[in-house]
Amino acid sequence: MLREIARLLDEWLIDREVEARVEGLPRPRACTIRVLGQAALLERGLPLQLAATRDVDVRADFEDSARQRFAALLAAKGRELDPLAHEAWMPRETRYEEIFRGKFVRLLLADVEAILISKARMAPGKNRQLLTEYLAIGPSDRFIELAQKYDVDLEQFT
Repeated sequence: MLREIARLLDEWLIDREVEARVEGLPRPRACTIRVLGQAALLERGLPLQLAATRDVDVRADFEDSARQRFAALLAAKGRELDPLAHEAWMPRETRYEEIFRGKFVRLLLADVEAILISKARMAPGKNRQLLTEYLAIGPSDRFIELAQKYDVDLEQFT
């Protein structure tokens, strides 16, 4: 779903570029949208029981008009751009995978291990079921390393 929204946003920005050229205005600025949290996990289609959420947490460098359009595109799909996403903690080692690249829009998903460490560190009670399930199927070495580095007690999820 997020790829489709990124594609639609890119098309909208291309249309704005054409209008800007005709009217002699500055062209739109390219943007990179980094998707964090549950929305990134849902987009990856993980074999985990994920709670459905309307919120989409992103860190992006878009202009306000592009942000508003992105929010409207999300709303049309029953989702909501989380206004507090900039407050979300993510490990410095977070890796991002590009899942869409258009003329103006790049869409990246945060890696699973970093998202789960964030959830375990910042809201362990709320995410207990998800983390217990992840640990039961066998966490990655990277997840274990991040847990140790960020002092996350994994025993609370067993």
